[in-house]
Order: sequence, then structure tokens, then C-alpha cells
Amino acid sequence: MEPTVHRDELFIGGRWIGAAARRRRSVTDSNTGEILGSYPLAEVPDLDAAVAAAEASLRDRSGWGGYPGMQRAAVMRRFADAIERRRAPLGELISREVGTPIARSIYSNVDTAVELLRFYASVIERTPIEDLRGAERGFSIVRREAVGVVGMIGPWNFPLSTLFFKLAPALAAGCTAIVKPASDTALDSYLIAEAAIEADLPPGVLNILPCAHETASRLVAHPGVKMIAFTGSTPVGRELSTVCGGLLKPVTLGLGDKSAALLLEDAPLERFLAELHDLSFSNNGQACSNNSRIIVPASRYDEIVDGIVEEVSSWRIGSSLDPESRIGPLVTEEHRAFVERHTDRAVREGARILTRGARPDRPGYFVAPTVLGEVTPEMTVFREEVFGPTVSVTRYSGDPEEGVRLVNDSAYGRAGAVFTEDESVGIDIARRIDTGAVGFNMYNFDIHAPFAVRKDSGIGFELGAEAIDVYLNYKTIFTPAVPAGF
Repeated sequence: MEPTVHRDELFIGGRWIGAAARRRRSVTDSNTGEILGSYPLAEVPDLDAAVAAAEASLRDRSGWGGYPGMQRAAVMRRFADAIERRRAPLGELISREVGTPIARSIYSNVDTAVELLRFYASVIERTPIEDLRGAERGFSIVRREAVGVVGMIGPWNFPLSTLFFKLAPALAAGCTAIVKPASDTALDSYLIAEAAIEADLPPGVLNILPCAHETASRLVAHPGVKMIAFTGSTPVGRELSTVCGGLLKPVTLGLGDKSAALLLEDAPLERFLAELHDLSFSNNGQACSNNSRIIVPASRYDEIVDGIVEEVSSWRIGSSLDPESRIGPLVTEEHRAFVERHTDRAVREGARILTRGARPDRPGYFVAPTVLGEVTPEMTVFREEVFGPTVSVTRYSGDPEEGVRLVNDSAYGRAGAVFTEDESVGIDIARRIDTGAVGFNMYNFDIHAPFAVRKDSGIGFELGAEAIDVYLNYKTIFTPAVPAGF
């Protein structure tokens, strides 16, 4: 792809239009620190135009607003095909924006987006708009209707997959969308807009507005936007939920986490170490479901720590575009400094560095993985999300009850894992871990199953066939007899 990607327009109402103002935002290449590209920042007039286009598309009974599920599914499959044809440039661009190693960038972003569109196309094909149910008196027609215009605000770490967690079920439900991509990774959204044009999405179904905070705040409060779907930090999620609560506007929130992997006395160490990269260091640590707390029995502490250090030290650190790299750069210089401050604070609070993530002598936002030992629940690193290639190791007596208490001793509740040779014990502990997803002797990602959050990790869930309900309003029509057509 081109060395720099400079854009001058916004995607509103199915076409490119000039931005209302001249403010721009630059994006840097995480591998080099050099400018990767830039784009205009949308302003409130752009937002109003996008909402108007999205509303008009819903009102068009001969267009999107009147499409049956089968017709929406056909559009979604064309959209998936158009994105798939951009697989390589999208993967490369996201790798350069975020630092995600290229194989993970393509699989976790592009391939996942394509799979989500096709999956929810099949879901809506088998979901009736209406069904008839017998009642004590007469009958009830249960009708499913689109929520309306949905504002979607995404994070930078998985910019494409996290967007389609929301967009795919929303399109299947018949909604239209205003998408606010993360500022540090907005360039890839332009390729999605190009795919939408190629797929002939009806005008106004998808509108993409990279913007600053003040315009995003207006998006959340806009009276034409009937629902907000947000993935990002817990502090921002709290602010957003306060606004939506005051407006009685539905909202889903996917927020931060501090997941933990619990190893029992009989934990299969080789299996754990084989899973360690995806379990705790996925996307260079820039993933909310990473199990960044590792809780191990005291009797095996030295053995497990030695294994972790040996495994982590074997990983190749390099350009995110190098297929051999296991660890790439972080997203920005500011984020690298944030991660390093957490390590320094952990040491001041008494943690012991088992292997230190020094900066490699090269351009870009690189930091090698860090493993911290002797971490206790009182330390900040046990409680707060680092969002980088840093894990902490905490010892416990070996009593499973104590281990479960340590895992659940967190304000967050997104993910977790348990490792043991005893399947019945492992599954039982997984049921008792207070998170939306738990792995037994592994960690997995399955778009066909709900991915829920608890506590300070947010509100609601995404994925699974069930996620389409998030974007539907239900209406019941009472009737004394079976209507024609049923």
C-alpha cells in the first residue's frame, strides 16, 4: 500500500462529502513513529447530515427501511465479499496503525468482520419479523422492529472486529449506523466505506464520522440517535452511561478488564505455556480479555515462573508487518509511556521484575514483554489494567477456594481461565468465576456464543445469535382471531 494515506472527505449518506471544517488529525505508523496518514475531523453539521441520512434510509419503505430479512442478508453478504477483497491492504493498514502482528491483524480484524457479516446474514434469514402466539384470550402477534439509528463508538485495539461486533447484528436487525472510529486508527474505516460503496449499501445505512470529543458527545446525546453501542475505557463508559441514562437511551458498554488465569496444583504447565501468548499477550497485550494476572500455587511458583520467563523470552520482537514477529509495537508513544509507568509503579510497590520490557534500539513504539513476580492484591498492577505486554504473577496456598477468591477479587468481570488436569474441577471453577467468559485449559474466541461483561467491565453482551436482539424493539399486537397470513 502507499507509504502515507491522506484523506479529505467523510462518508455520509452513501457518498464522499467534504468535511464542514478544516481541522485534521494525523495517525502515526507504530513501527516507525512516522506519519502514516491524516483525515478531517467531522463537526456537528456533519453529524446532523449523517443522522438525517440514516433516518431517511429507515423511512424509505422501498429501500432499507422496507427490506425483508432475506434482502438485508443479501446486502450483508455483498458487503462481506467487498471487505474480503480488501483483506491484505486492511490487514497491513491496521498492523501499522495499532502494531498488531500481521497474521493476527488479518485474522482478528478482517476475517472476523467478514465472518460476522455472513453469520448474522444467516441469523436474520431464519428470524421471522412476526410470529403468532396463543393467548388466554385470542392471540398475540409478536413483532420485531429495528431500534433505529445506532451510534457506534469503537476502540483502537481491534478497530475492525469490534466495529462489526456491533454493525453486523445491527444491519441484520434493519438498523442504520453512525460510526465514530477511534482517532488513532480511523484510516482503516475509509477502506470499509469503499467496500460499502462497492457492495451497494443503500444510502444512509452506514455513515462514518471520525471526530473529536465534542462531536462524539453530541452523537451520544443526539435525539435522532436511538441507541449507543460503545467499546472503550471504563471512565469514558461511566460518563457515556450517565448521559444515556438521563435520556433513557439504550446503551451497551464493553469496557476495561483485569482478567486472571488460575493454575491449580495439577495445572498442565506445558499446555498453559502453549496458550500463554494468546491468553495473556494477544495484540502485544492490547486486548481487554488478556489474562494479565496469573495466580499460581506456592508449591509450584518457581517452576511456573521459570517456564513463563523462558517462554516469553523466546518470542521474536519486531515489525508488525514481519510474519515472524510475536510481539510488535504499541499503538502510540503516549501509550508506551503509560505501560512503562505501570511497571515502574509496580516495582516501587514491591513487585519483582522477572524479565523487564526494555525498549529495543529501533524506531517505533516497541517495548519488550514484562513479567512481574511477587505481586500481591494490594498492588496497583493487580487491580488496574495496563493494556500492554505485562503480566503479574501472584502466589496462593494452593487451596482452590483461595484461588477463586483471588480471581474474583477484581472490580472487573470480562474474562478468565482455569488450568487443571481434572476436568470436573476445572469446569466447576469456571462456573464460579465471576466473568462473562472463562477458558478451561485454554482461552478461545467464538463469534457464535455471547461475549458478556460484568461489573466495571460494562453492560450487556455482544456476539452469538442472541446479539441481534440488542438491536430490536419488540411489539405485541393483540387480536381476537388468527389474522390472514398466519
